[in-house]
Amino acid sequence: MLRQMWLAEGRVEVPPEVIEPGLWEEVAEEAERCEPLAVVRHNQRPGLLAMRDGSITSPQRCRVHPGGKAVNALARAKGLVDVAGEATGRSRMTAIRMGLKYYAPGDYMHVHRDDGKCEITFSCGLTPNLGPMGWLPNLRWLTVDQVIDRLAGTPYPDGGEEFPIRYRALTGFDGSRTPHWRTPLDTTSREVLLTICFTDLTV
Repeated sequence: MLRQMWLAEGRVEVPPEVIEPGLWEEVAEEAERCEPLAVVRHNQRPGLLAMRDGSITSPQRCRVHPGGKAVNALARAKGLVDVAGEATGRSRMTAIRMGLKYYAPGDYMHVHRDDGKCEITFSCGLTPNLGPMGWLPNLRWLTVDQVIDRLAGTPYPDGGEEFPIRYRALTGFDGSRTPHWRTPLDTTSREVLLTICFTDLTV
């Protein structure tokens, strides 16, 4: 079922029972402790930049922190590793990148593609009611050049779909192939996003 959804839609929802509720509390507490140490990530280079690994970078602004023991424990939870493997059809999935993103009012992320090593990217909100991500699953299988030709000059493309960000419930998506973005945060409070990227060590 997970594999079929991944192939058809480029996304999978992680069943709630995969992660122990107590671990979510630990992750949330860790996110609070890490926030004062988060560093500003503000890429102001205009336009889309194609990288050799197939990713696409673009302007963004938020604060980031790699997390600590709790985030690492979540990334290595057997149930999550199993979901990553079943969805992608890969045999040795391992979390290679994880972290916390703190969005203040007005923070944003223009359309981009994730690191080419990310076979699947999981994300969720650590604050409730985090707004959806925009994404273009219909462009999933285009080349980097084709994506840039279509999206150049459009930081938040029209015609995209909404990708719901669930609260303390991970959703995996094909972020290294599917262009996605976050429009400027229009709330009066900051929001926290958790991301975990998996790759296959056999490749």
